[in-house]
Amino acid sequence: MQFTTFLAVMAPIIATVQAGCYSGGDSWGGDQGVANSVVDQICNGGGVSGSFQGGQTKYACRQLSGSKKGEFWVRWTGAGTLSLNDGDCRLRLKNEINGCSNGGESTVAGWFFRSDPNGGAC
Repeated sequence: MQFTTFLAVMAPIIATVQAGCYSGGDSWGGDQGVANSVVDQICNGGGVSGSFQGGQTKYACRQLSGSKKGEFWVRWTGAGTLSLNDGDCRLRLKNEINGCSNGGESTVAGWFFRSDPNGGAC
């Protein structure tokens, strides 16, 4: 494959995924399993998945332990109405838990996901 053909094929894929782990702040530590369970609970049609209007953000905060909370954001960055299914919601938010010890964020195909452990209460 020629380099220009490679770029033409890969550019849309590269443009649709942006991700990054946080390098500081609180870590999931021993609460990683609890955070994964929380995502299972909040990624349902009435939580942070389901129908979104263009630019709409859904947010959830849950206590992970006595002194740590997990904060979770999902945003549809595109225009118009679109639905995020529960499985994709779980997959993307858990990627930021299991792949990033201090939490992180990603944008995939116009969907923004953020999972962030923080001190304090919700």
